[in-house]
Amino acid sequence: MFEPRQALPVVGGSGLSFELWDPPLPDWQAADMTLPDLIPDWVLESPPLPDEPCACGREPEPAIEAGWSVPGVTWGEPPVVRRPDPSPAVAALMLAADRVCAVDPRRLSPEQALVDGEALLEVGQQLRVHDVRRLGDVRQRELFALAGHRSTASWLREAQPDGDPSMVGLATKLTACPALMASVDAGDCSLGSAKKVAQALLRCRPHVDQPDGLIDGQPAEEVVTAVVGHVVELVAGCLLGFNEQDPRFLDLLAATERIASSPDGQLQRLEAAFTLLAEQVPQSLLGGCLEDLVLAVLPTALEERGQRGREKAGLSLQPTQDGSGWHLEGDLDLECGERLFAALAAEARRDDQNAVDTATATELRAEGLDPYEPGTAAAPQARDWPRSKRKRLHDALNQLLARYLQSGLGGLTQKVPVQVNVTVQADVLAGSPGALPASGGSGARIPRSVLRRWWCDSRVTAYVLSRAGTALRVVHGSRTLSAIERRAALLEQRGRCAGSGCCHPGPDPTRDLRPHHVRRWVDDARTSLDETVLICDVLHRDLHEGGRTVRLRDGRYLNEQGWVSPALG
Repeated sequence: MFEPRQALPVVGGSGLSFELWDPPLPDWQAADMTLPDLIPDWVLESPPLPDEPCACGREPEPAIEAGWSVPGVTWGEPPVVRRPDPSPAVAALMLAADRVCAVDPRRLSPEQALVDGEALLEVGQQLRVHDVRRLGDVRQRELFALAGHRSTASWLREAQPDGDPSMVGLATKLTACPALMASVDAGDCSLGSAKKVAQALLRCRPHVDQPDGLIDGQPAEEVVTAVVGHVVELVAGCLLGFNEQDPRFLDLLAATERIASSPDGQLQRLEAAFTLLAEQVPQSLLGGCLEDLVLAVLPTALEERGQRGREKAGLSLQPTQDGSGWHLEGDLDLECGERLFAALAAEARRDDQNAVDTATATELRAEGLDPYEPGTAAAPQARDWPRSKRKRLHDALNQLLARYLQSGLGGLTQKVPVQVNVTVQADVLAGSPGALPASGGSGARIPRSVLRRWWCDSRVTAYVLSRAGTALRVVHGSRTLSAIERRAALLEQRGRCAGSGCCHPGPDPTRDLRPHHVRRWVDDARTSLDETVLICDVLHRDLHEGGRTVRLRDGRYLNEQGWVSPALG
């Protein structure tokens, strides 16, 4: 017999070690059982474990001792670290926080709730500033290792799961910026502003205090003095100007003069100037002001930025997949962007529908509705109003393009003024059943309602096409096709190059089609649609400069001298 919960080691012939515990019998004391009754026969009959190594000849692997994986701590038993209790000041703060959180603000009077809320926000700001100092201390002295972490960031994720990880980086940067840290401690500069200042200083740091006395190729001392002085005008611009006798202006002027004449290094003077700017300018405007100062220090960076814009510039205009409109996407360089901004701003201001936007928005606000909230139901007669900013810019671009085309600024192309071209059959206008849709010069299908709206202000040219798709032929002695004949040729070729597979199948606004005489005009002095094809510049060069024979979409072959083979039929 054996005692309950007693482990009995058993060695089997397979080299495995077992621990056999007491049987799970409800009344084991009454059971007259011996050890052989509990152990299976195959265990007792197994041969004993041999002393020599196993047949595979491998030596037994050394045992691995469990340890504590902490930087700086050796393998072995985990260190016994007795963590002290929070200091009296922190303990008092924790107790006070518990008491504050136990208060339901809805039970306070409105005045008291507002006062308490403002006070708590002020205390919270003060604690956030102190948190940055604490984070800096944890990182500098590597206190995170005491809690079993490898970095300040991993320690912060456990200590404060919803904390801001960027505060760790800010704490590191503020350690190297004593003037900025002092301003934050004093409450003169917010943490958000300090983060922007620290980032600006980080961009300037590699370029200042150089042995050659230059900053970005400029005399360093002159650059620093000028940049410090610019703080005054930037602050004045953000605060709508100063009276020259305003004490704030005089104090600001004296502060910049002290910074500029200081014997400190260039980086320390820039830090003092940037900090002074952050103390005077609202955080929402600080980023732009700091960017101006950084680019004053590093003008080459602005030049490189402009060059990147020119290299990246491009525009894509593609019809939407469902054919309901167009998708415009691209990157404009600085010059093109400024021109477009100025033009759109002018068109948006002169838009005569702005009054409708304003009136509709006023009516909706009077009903307690947000006029620009998606799903807001405006009046039926003004269902599309007020327009969003995005919609207004779209309409401004539309008006800008209309003004450009109506004024004739585009000049002539194919012997006619640049204009929007639409091809439409007469049965579409008549509303006949089964009529093919109209198409624009881009190939886009135009609905009948848009055609009816455009029709009133359009110039209409009638073309007669056969069922085979050819226009009425005219032969004359002019050197090139007339404007109407060119348009007829475009209709026959559906606005596409006559070459087989040489261009994208759809119309391309960057590609111009040239009328090419199949039979040279100098040979017979005749021009007709039958002896003229519209081809792209690439195909034109292949014929005249490359001496190649090209294949047309209708199967015919053409070289510089004329037709090479008859039409396939």
